[in-house]
This record gives sequence, C-alpha cells and structure tokens, in this order.
Amino acid sequence: MPVVLDADVIIAGTLASTGACHDIIDAWLAGDFEVAVCPQLLAEVGKSLKHPRIAGKYQLDLADVEAWVARLGDEAIRFDDPKDPPRRVPDDPGDDYLIELALSSQASALVSRDRHLGRAQIPAAVTVTGPTAFADGLRRQQRRPHGR
Repeated sequence: MPVVLDADVIIAGTLASTGACHDIIDAWLAGDFEVAVCPQLLAEVGKSLKHPRIAGKYQLDLADVEAWVARLGDEAIRFDDPKDPPRRVPDDPGDDYLIELALSSQASALVSRDRHLGRAQIPAAVTVTGPTAFADGLRRQQRRPHGR
C-alpha cells in the first residue's frame, strides 16, 4: 500500500539536508515504500517551491523545481484529483483532498505536519501520522533481519 505525503512534508524534505522529512524523501526515492500523488498535490508542491520567498531563500532554480516536481510525479503512483471531496478538515478545507487521496489510494498512512488534521473527521481507514513517527517506523523496519 502506498503512503500519502502532505505537500509540507515533501517541501520540507526537499529543502532540508537532515531531519525526518528529509529521511522520508530519501527512503521513498530509495524504493523503501511507495507514495500516492495527484495533480493537485504536485501543483501545491511546485507552487510552494517556486514562491519567491522560498525560491530566493534556498536559491532554487525554477527549471530545477519543475524537473523535481516531474520526477516526484514519475516516481509516485499517480491518481486523479479527488472530485468534490467531503468537508473533513474544518480549519483548512484545502486539505480535504488529501484525506480523499489517502482513501482512494488505500494508503497505509497520511504523513503530515499539519495540526488541522488533528481536528479533522478522519475515516477509520486513514491513519494520520507525523513525519518523525513515520521516519522512526522506517528505521525500525530497516533494522529488522530479513525474513521476519
């Protein structure tokens, strides 16, 4: 089953050279797990990385950002944008699509740093976890002997 990474996790993992979000992106690109994305999620990542404040602070080339977002789309399992997702995140309705993406992709987890999801109406089929807990779980899996 794939995992859905919130745009903020992808962005933080892209910009940071250490930390849980960075480790998650590295593990994904190394093939340790699969990620589900949709065009809306990729657009959100691209828009944020191209924002003048972020692009300037991290000296991001816009062509490199576009190439990175394209790679993310190529490396992930792509789903269509959720159509009219039900209102589940009262404080941030813009995140409703993430929950629907997690449902439609049968994701094992939705990894997010967004506190709004803590007050959301999350279906039982969706497990929301923070990046640190998810990265810790990946590390524990990597330490297990094969065959167990």
